[in-house]
This record gives sequence, structure tokens and C-alpha cells, in this order.
Amino acid sequence: MENLSEYTPTQLLKMINDLKLKHDTLKQEIISHTFEVDELEKTINQKLAILTESEKNYVALIEEMEKRNAIQ
Repeated sequence: MENLSEYTPTQLLKMINDLKLKHDTLKQEIISHTFEVDELEKTINQKLAILTESEKNYVALIEEMEKRNAIQ
């Protein structure tokens, strides 16, 4: 940080207000991104469950075909 003794109290107050606004804005953006990540994680987990079920069904179908000697 630069030498603050050169600023007037009014200038310092403005700097404080600007910095607080920047802080609050960034904090809100981070919270928003956190919610977005949570929603994306839910979507990924749902798709992983569907993928896992599809893989199980695929294996079961291949095994059934092998039992019937349909696959050599």
C-alpha cells in the first residue's frame, strides 16, 4: 500500500468506501459461483448414476448373449 499520510480524511473515506464496495461485490460473486458449482455437481452426480446403470445393463446384456452362445 502506498503512503496514506498524503491523503485527506475525505479521500481516505472514499478509498475505504470503494474498497468495501469491491470487497462486497467480489464476495457476492464468489457466493454465486459456489451455488453454480453446487448445481453443476448435482447434475454431474445424476449423470454418473445414469452412466453406472447403463454400464451395468450393458454388461448384463453381453453376459446374456454369451450364455446363448450368440457372441463368439
